[in-house]
Amino acid sequence: MLHCSVNPRCAHPGLRRLAAALSGAPAIAYPGAMLAAALLSLAAPDACASDWRLLFANGPQGEDVAGSRAALIAAVRRGSPLRVGWGEAAKDGSWSVEEFSNVGFTNIMGGRDLVVQLEPAMIQNDYLDAKKATLRAEPLEWRAIMSTDGRFDAQMTVPATGKLFRTLRQRTRIHWYALAPDPKCDARETVNSAPPGRANTLVESIKPVE
Repeated sequence: MLHCSVNPRCAHPGLRRLAAALSGAPAIAYPGAMLAAALLSLAAPDACASDWRLLFANGPQGEDVAGSRAALIAAVRRGSPLRVGWGEAAKDGSWSVEEFSNVGFTNIMGGRDLVVQLEPAMIQNDYLDAKKATLRAEPLEWRAIMSTDGRFDAQMTVPATGKLFRTLRQRTRIHWYALAPDPKCDARETVNSAPPGRANTLVESIKPVE
């Protein structure tokens, strides 16, 4: 006799009724069909489960390229973490690089644009040849800010001294991902942290003594 954990006769009555309806025959008579239907129902993906989803893409001048800007902002207001992706490639296909980063500090500006700071990273020796992609002997730390208006500003600093080494100001296409349910069935509360008239109460402003 099969153990109850694998015996289809021990399945939940609701699953047995579902299986019987799907198979067109009594569940008792066809336990194999019932078990198969039950397993299929359990394995079916939940469309409303949180997953990493591409919600929006902007062009270099901030133009909407794909997805929904509103869905992206709603996901942020619902507490979803973000990732961004961008890249470059030669027209003849001889080289390409795709880059991704988790997002840290996030602003929603004017209810329309996201401005985000990316996780810091160390500069590599190479970004096109995997065999040469190592960390520099003299470390440089990379920090960047991106916006749905297409801006991509980055700075490189020397970790030991904090001295600024280089600043890059670019515009690029940015893909915005959120860990969220499908926007069509996302029932989480949407919180606007800056409704009209809201202001912080300044308690104190202190400048260091020079």
